[in-house]
Amino acid sequence: MIQQLRWGDIRQERPSAPDTMFTTTGRQLYVIGDIDGGFRPRSNPYDLHTFGKPQAGDPLANHLQGVWAQPVKALNGYTFVVESGGVLWPLVDAERFSQTFADVQFEYHRGVFTATRTDFVPQDRPALFTTLTLRNDGNLPADVHVTFFAYFDLRDAQFTTLADQPNQGETVQMEGEKLVAHAQQLPDKWAVAVGGRVRPVAVQIIIGQDERPIGVLKYANRLEPGAEHEWTIGIVVEMEAGTAVALKNLEDWLPLRKSLLAEKQSLYAALLAGGPHFRSPDAHFNTAFDIARANVQLLEAESRALGRFFYAGLQTFPFWFSADGAYDIPGILAAGFRSTGTNHLLIGTKFDAQGSVPHQRSPSGAIVGQSNTAETPLWVMALWDAYRWTGDRAFLEVVYPAAVHGLLDYTLGMLDPDGDGYPIGAGLVEKEDMGAKKLDSAAYTWAALRALAQMAEVMGETATAARVRARSNEVAARFDATWWEPAAGTYAMSLNESDNSRRAVPHWAVVVPLEVGLASTEYAAITFTTLQAKYMNQWGLKHTVGEDERVWTLPTATLSRAAYRYGRAALGFQMLRQLSTTLDHGSIGLYHELIPEGLSFLQLWSAATFLRGVVEDLMGVQVRADQHAVRLAPQLPTGWEMAELERLSFGGHTITVCTTHTSLIVTHFSGPASLTVIYQAPDRSEQSEVVEVGRSIRFWQNN
Repeated sequence: MIQQLRWGDIRQERPSAPDTMFTTTGRQLYVIGDIDGGFRPRSNPYDLHTFGKPQAGDPLANHLQGVWAQPVKALNGYTFVVESGGVLWPLVDAERFSQTFADVQFEYHRGVFTATRTDFVPQDRPALFTTLTLRNDGNLPADVHVTFFAYFDLRDAQFTTLADQPNQGETVQMEGEKLVAHAQQLPDKWAVAVGGRVRPVAVQIIIGQDERPIGVLKYANRLEPGAEHEWTIGIVVEMEAGTAVALKNLEDWLPLRKSLLAEKQSLYAALLAGGPHFRSPDAHFNTAFDIARANVQLLEAESRALGRFFYAGLQTFPFWFSADGAYDIPGILAAGFRSTGTNHLLIGTKFDAQGSVPHQRSPSGAIVGQSNTAETPLWVMALWDAYRWTGDRAFLEVVYPAAVHGLLDYTLGMLDPDGDGYPIGAGLVEKEDMGAKKLDSAAYTWAALRALAQMAEVMGETATAARVRARSNEVAARFDATWWEPAAGTYAMSLNESDNSRRAVPHWAVVVPLEVGLASTEYAAITFTTLQAKYMNQWGLKHTVGEDERVWTLPTATLSRAAYRYGRAALGFQMLRQLSTTLDHGSIGLYHELIPEGLSFLQLWSAATFLRGVVEDLMGVQVRADQHAVRLAPQLPTGWEMAELERLSFGGHTITVCTTHTSLIVTHFSGPASLTVIYQAPDRSEQSEVVEVGRSIRFWQNN
């Protein structure tokens, strides 16, 4: 079958397997299914890779598909079945699937009938509308019967429960022409209502092969030649007020279906039109930039407990993750999601019982999983990034005390008993045969110290800034001697706690000291040589050499940033382009977790680090919104005569940056004040100009 992407002027299509996954999302609900219209059982892809099957005891094994209003599930799936002349036609054999981001469409053909199913989720309501349009292309009238099946599955999300105990089922009943299910746990609060605007000829409840209830709505109609008819079904989830409110919301929202869809279409049209946009001779790359912004929007979520935040990914990670936010925040803010981006970081101030930033939170607010040692430093780094991009002093005043406590008292206090600046504990990804001190945690801690020093300066705490900066300088002065492993040609992945002896593991995180700029020029050069000889394949940076040679987007993005930082722009651009190759595989219009595809089929850090890489590395944009300043050091790829970043916003300023191999033009469209622009040429010489609002400035390389 064919799947296509249609968004504004963007058009893509390719043949794909019918079981390719799709999603359509709003902030309060999302759907996961297959592009042929079915809902095949889905399980945790990590477990499938590791064990070859779902992990024993996983309550969501074979249940990740369907309709979710986190932290609960509503339906396992839903299906229209058309019957005419005694022939049944289940609409699970679509010939064409279309993703528009505002909605998804499935096109079917059989005999004289053409059917289209259109699904969309309102942006700010826990609801789904699925509409079947059936047309008679024949020469004779046709009597048709349409049956809608709703496969109820009221289930708690992973790692959390809405009630004190996990829900174990649901009771479904008919309420007039509607169906309503309420959970066994919290039956007065948790309910799902299903119904349509057209009066059904029958409403039924049957039991499926899995012994779960199935709601059935039956309709009948006569279609004249060339005529078409439309049936819309609404699905509403309620977690606070139960059956009565679920039914009322369904009744109230069904008539709004067209206006709600128009609002959703306007949202994505404005997103595409509003920018920022990237322009270059590479049309695929330009489109990848816009699609990355749409992917960030798809993953924007909202719950009562957390407010607005971003899911880490679907189908596996519909949670708040601290590390994901840390890597993603420059891309998120560059894409224009200021309010949700800063709230995502504010959630991290609610420390866990140990005094660290939690690893992840369920949309219910529950902390899930113990924090690793790298996460608090990464979060501190992200706080400074957010302040740079927004200039929001009130935000900084809220997060600064938590940053001081998390980094100095927890990471470099509780986790660093010998005081060497290398905290003890699990890193981002643990492997066997590693010591207690991890390379990624050590490098991120150093970078966090530098970020905290800058925050302290802004806050007027000069003594703290000096103390923290001195600590970071001490770590940097002995880092190479402590961590470099000559035999491996990289930094060692870990140190033993007792004597700081090195233990080398060929893991992707050997690139982290280069990512943050801690590596010496000499050892960075040797590391790049080693990585290109042993750690890379056609898709990017391998996870672990000789053990797990799949390629994740995050390590590849990390290598890209490291390469740009150390003047290896060709390698940096090569890895940046590899992130966008996920768009050529699997679910159309979506950045996947692996390159070329695999694991989560929609992953936040894949899209956000691509945005970050284009803006901050390729175009070399480093903003200081609080100082009304921006530093520009673009590194054009070989073969490109120009690149333009159009209408980038930060701290109230909006600029366009256009660069060639000989000059750079900055246009200051709007802002609260004049803007100081510093241009760093390829020879590292610098020029500085103050640009008033509404004016442009051109810099020449050899000025």
